[in-house]
Amino acid sequence: YADQVLSIGGGLDFSAFDGDVRVDNLSIRDPLGTVPVLRADATLRGLSLEALTRTFSFGLIEGRLDGDLRELQLVGWQPANFSLHLYTPSDKGARRRISQRAVENLTELGSGIPAGLSTTVLQVFDQFRYDRIDLKVALQGDVAQLDGLARPDGGYYLVKGAGLPRIDVIGRNRSVAWRDLVQRLQQILLEGAQIQ
Repeated sequence: YADQVLSIGGGLDFSAFDGDVRVDNLSIRDPLGTVPVLRADATLRGLSLEALTRTFSFGLIEGRLDGDLRELQLVGWQPANFSLHLYTPSDKGARRRISQRAVENLTELGSGIPAGLSTTVLQVFDQFRYDRIDLKVALQGDVAQLDGLARPDGGYYLVKGAGLPRIDVIGRNRSVAWRDLVQRLQQILLEGAQIQ
């Protein structure tokens, strides 16, 4: 602790969701003040999507998840800046399945519009195979930029399907207000949750 900045030398390593998380460059300016500023980077490797999605009632996704969080800045414990990339690693031997509910939630998260798969012919399938998941979120101030795997038509894949029936989750909105994105995520995670 020096000049009102608490900093951690080296990194912090811990296990979560059957994977590994490393936090580097962690510092907090004015930690006991009214508006502390936290800065950090983090690396996620091999997290179990099944354990993660079961914990948050998101809809089942099987496979592994890697992630890179860069230039995280929390001001007064609220996000002000970060660059996040979540993606499936290239391990082709892993079982990769996604439930209909998870597809609908990812679609709503990316577009703000309910997917409505349960009213289509795809309602007879509970799960779908996928090739890759890729989500990029860059926050600067009040605006989040969204991206994923590039598509020739200008959109981007959040989920690139595999096999038959093939289902892709495609994003087209690239810019969204941060509070709107947080509200979408809160609605998804609270849906079906039981409070006891």
